Amino acid sequence: MIITNCAREFIAVPGIKIERTSMKTPFKAAPRSNRGYALLIILCFLAVCLVVFTSMMYWISSNSSITARNNQFNMSEAAAEAATEKVLSQMNYDYIAQTLSNSASYYATAFIPNATEQAKWPIQYVYSSTNGVTNQITVAIGPWTTNTVPLNSQFTGLYGMVQPVTISAVATPSGQRFNIPSTVAESLQFASIPLFQFAIFYNMDLEIAAAQSLTVTGPVWSNGGFWSGSTLITFQSLVSAVGIATNTANDPFCSSYSGSGKSTYTVAQQPTSGNDRLTMPIGTNNDPATIEALVNLPPSPYQMGTAGAFSTNGQLYLANEADLYLTNFPTGTNCAPSANPKGTNMFLYYQDAVNTPYLTQVHYDYYLITNRSTGKIFSTNWVWPDLVHTNALNITNNIWYAGYSFLTNDFFYDWREGWNGGSGPPKVVQAVQLDVSLFNIWLTNSAATNNGVYYNTQCRLSSHKSHPIDSIYIYNAVPLTSKTLPAVRVCNGGILPSQTAPYGFTVATAMPIYVWGNYNASNIVGGTLHSSLSQNNTTYTWPAALMGDAITILSGSWSDGNTNKRPNAADTTVNAAMLAGIVRSQSSYNSGTGIGYSGGVENFLRMLENWGASGDLYYNGSIIVMFPSLFATNNWVQTGNYYAAPTRHWAFDTNFTQQAGLPPLTPQSKGVIRANWYAY
Repeated sequence: MIITNCAREFIAVPGIKIERTSMKTPFKAAPRSNRGYALLIILCFLAVCLVVFTSMMYWISSNSSITARNNQFNMSEAAAEAATEKVLSQMNYDYIAQTLSNSASYYATAFIPNATEQAKWPIQYVYSSTNGVTNQITVAIGPWTTNTVPLNSQFTGLYGMVQPVTISAVATPSGQRFNIPSTVAESLQFASIPLFQFAIFYNMDLEIAAAQSLTVTGPVWSNGGFWSGSTLITFQSLVSAVGIATNTANDPFCSSYSGSGKSTYTVAQQPTSGNDRLTMPIGTNNDPATIEALVNLPPSPYQMGTAGAFSTNGQLYLANEADLYLTNFPTGTNCAPSANPKGTNMFLYYQDAVNTPYLTQVHYDYYLITNRSTGKIFSTNWVWPDLVHTNALNITNNIWYAGYSFLTNDFFYDWREGWNGGSGPPKVVQAVQLDVSLFNIWLTNSAATNNGVYYNTQCRLSSHKSHPIDSIYIYNAVPLTSKTLPAVRVCNGGILPSQTAPYGFTVATAMPIYVWGNYNASNIVGGTLHSSLSQNNTTYTWPAALMGDAITILSGSWSDGNTNKRPNAADTTVNAAMLAGIVRSQSSYNSGTGIGYSGGVENFLRMLENWGASGDLYYNGSIIVMFPSLFATNNWVQTGNYYAAPTRHWAFDTNFTQQAGLPPLTPQSKGVIRANWYAY
């Protein structure tokens, strides 16, 4: 037997030595296995993966939910915007048509998207106001401002009468996983914008290519396209167009016509194009031919002398707005055989909505009477208006002419209208002439006739008005023919009538207007005469406007008897807003005849004299082109033919930027201006 690994042990016994051997079984520790740790690690990893996977799934689920909610919010926002835009489109239509209702509840309930419209949508919505009332939205219509206020958006820098409107809609989807509502609110300005606030405004394509330095200080607007083609022009304000805006040497609206090159714009990013149209006072589609009705006699629903003339739509026509109405119906400068007193062909009416009748004829203050025995003609300003007494005096049949001291019939010649390639003859202009100086005397006349009736009695009854007589509309009934042009001319207007201050004075007509000599160039303030002659300074002028088919400036040296081309002109100053038509550019320019170009803004004010040799033209005002001319329709021909261009000292009258500085009868354009838009 082999014993290994024996351990010896001694037992002490007295006298005996005993050795005991003990056997131990050898033991070797088994090595630890790593398999348990791996399992634990795997389990932990799986747990972590499960947590991460769960988190990812939760994130995906949450993100999907958030995305779905966000998408639904965006769709609800679009639906809410659709509601506000639908209501806005109806209000805009009504505003342009002069039928805007002041009932907010009417727009809030009648024009939200209906079931038929929503049937085409993939999701249906319930609309409500901001205070939770369903089947309507919130429309808040504020009062019109009593004064002009600053305008927003592309009209920054302009002022207008404004009615603030806020449209808010809450759209909530129905039957969806997430019925997330959205609210959209739009704040707007329903604005009435005085056109004379623009330095230049065209309701058609605007072209300008002045051959001499010209600085345009006020805002410029075109409801059509815009072309500036002169390196000598500088624009210092906003220049906006609805159509294209071009700053090149070549005219895009009249091929073969070109200027000197690009103009200068001191305001960044000018000119701009693609702007919303400004709607004109007459009509709804801005058609220039339709806009001509603004200066013409009103149509039958708004005929002068009727209640319709004083309706909102009726007051859009200048004839219905004017204080005085002059006509020479039915035969113009020819005496009307049916008129009484005999020989009369001028009829002046005072127009007022408070008076009955609305049009009251003003007494004549000037007569020409024949002496039967000698045949001589005598003038007088005293004839009883009572025709019974007049007949008793046996002078009725002796009246050769009865009319007004400040109104006459005159004729002169216009070479542009009778150009015919330079061979003429010049067209005869048959004009009703308003002498502004004599008109002022008539307005201030306090003398009475023998029976106590003032010549201007009707015009003195203005206590119910907020202003004195400040405007006159003249209709010249002379027929337009190939040889004759009916027109209106103002003369001796260097100082406007004192009775019209501080409101100013406006002359309007459907015919061409001629301005003879200085106009609104001086003023008497505090007993002292202040002159603005030969200046671009309107500190001492009154608000003034001239509106008609076309406007021609005749210098102070003009003579009616002159039939020659280009008589010499003298320095002339005219301070007035001008609204008129032009002869549009043709598709191309014929350099041989010089015909095809409209003449541009630089020739808006027409001329018939040789200004270049002896006369400068100082003009301060606002240039407004609304329609193609219907009476003065001959094309512009290059300077040096029927006229020679003056040195133009032109400036925008900054008085027009304030309400108190605007001339009487200033036309108002309409615009819906977006101020703020927000969603939540």
